[in-house]
Amino acid sequence: MAETADVVIIGGGSTGTSIALRLAQKGVKKVVLLEKKYLASGPTGKSMGNVRPFCPIPETMKILLRSLEIFKHFREDVGGDPGLVPSTRIRIAREKDKKALEADAAWEKQMGANIRILYPSDLAELLPQLNLEGVGAAIHYLDACHLNPVATTGVYAMRARDLGADIREETEVTAIKVSGGKVRSVVTNKGEISTPVVVNAAGVWASRIGHMVGIDIPITIKREQICSFLRPWDFRGIFPIVHNLVNEHIYRSEGDDILLAVNSFEFMRPESLVTDPDHYNEEVDEASVKVFLREMPLILPPMKRASYRGGYAGIYDVPPDESPILGKVPEVGGFYLCCGWSGVGFGQSAAIGEVMAELITEDKTTLIDWTVFRLSRFKEGKPLVSTWKAHR
Repeated sequence: MAETADVVIIGGGSTGTSIALRLAQKGVKKVVLLEKKYLASGPTGKSMGNVRPFCPIPETMKILLRSLEIFKHFREDVGGDPGLVPSTRIRIAREKDKKALEADAAWEKQMGANIRILYPSDLAELLPQLNLEGVGAAIHYLDACHLNPVATTGVYAMRARDLGADIREETEVTAIKVSGGKVRSVVTNKGEISTPVVVNAAGVWASRIGHMVGIDIPITIKREQICSFLRPWDFRGIFPIVHNLVNEHIYRSEGDDILLAVNSFEFMRPESLVTDPDHYNEEVDEASVKVFLREMPLILPPMKRASYRGGYAGIYDVPPDESPILGKVPEVGGFYLCCGWSGVGFGQSAAIGEVMAELITEDKTTLIDWTVFRLSRFKEGKPLVSTWKAHR
């Protein structure tokens, strides 16, 4: 007898495992998650794990804020330890961009973010090591944090298994069978599973999965580098994540003596394009290390005495408007999308599991209007537009 499932999820990162958990909690009897390698072996495992409570798209921001609430009460809501480190976050703008940043702050506060505006004297008190020359203002996100993305994904999967979900590693999807305009089964390297519902949570591999059902998912794969630096002896401890809008660098503490650095502008550059997510340069470019060593001291002067301690490159799944693609696909009944998160995939994972489970089981979404993220928006010429003023 052929194997059957009520829902098959493709992708074992933080998004896929969160969806599996929430479906199981809703009583879906047979949820099967398929991961071609190991849980969190893709971009999730290389995430910095930052959870930022802001985004320039209203519906995405709702998801991030809800995720933050779940992460803050993770032990009670999910069960398990995600390795949460509360740190807060500051988003710093130059004097000429102060008014724009203040406008961003007003909008974000209206959306529900727990923030305050900081001016140079406030910043000097919060983080005395900052170089405040030319700085106009900053938004202080009081609820920001970072987590261990591998541990978090593992907890999602563990709890889903406890509730009866079948989580399968080393199981690669090779085809999806469609007939009569509906999903019928998923073919893997270990057999075929009959199912009426497939969730494409494959991230950077989502376009490949889409082609299996004849759907074009416009995702570009971009590479981003994360560098690790040993801080000098007099610049230790946990301090706010620093997001410098001048050069789009983000710095955060890793323990007491390491600073992680990433250029959030980098993935927008044409040279960051990756053609094959299974084969790309996972090492840090020497030129990027030199840029950080040159520019970090401009905002954090003690880092002129820092030393490089290694790094790696991860990849993002980036749609044309840098906003997620999710929901039902009218052309193929039973085929759902949850991909294209452009670097905030881990941070939204806690809430998006709830959103997708509700859509699949009840054909509605309470937290957001999922149609904002519909795949067809690109063909309709209606890409999502950023609300930020002080942005790039």
